[in-house]
Amino acid sequence: MKRIVTMVISLAVFAVASTVVAADKYNTITITERPGYFETQGDVFDIKAGEYKFVVINKSGKDAGFVFNKGQNNITTDKTSMKVILLKNGEQGDFTVSLPKGNYTYFCPIIPTPPYPVRVK
Repeated sequence: MKRIVTMVISLAVFAVASTVVAADKYNTITITERPGYFETQGDVFDIKAGEYKFVVINKSGKDAGFVFNKGQNNITTDKTSMKVILLKNGEQGDFTVSLPKGNYTYFCPIIPTPPYPVRVK
């Protein structure tokens, strides 16, 4: 009986530790779309290369979109880095991406917003 209890406790500890490690894998950046502009939580201009989870929340009052890609001024230079989310008003979406050094941009293709730069050092 002692062995079974010890095994159950060991498995539970392993499961919790695995969840914590998986949660720490990504740096999370939250971006909220408002009418004509974006609000961010966290630094998105100068960030370190690594794994990122972008959480996008649409509070624009309309259906909207979010495009993230490598390049500047909404010009895509690398189709493999492009991420696109379409969101109805009030919806939230997310994506994960591995970002090497370089310049990136995000913008809304539906509601006119300026291109927002992201520089990965």
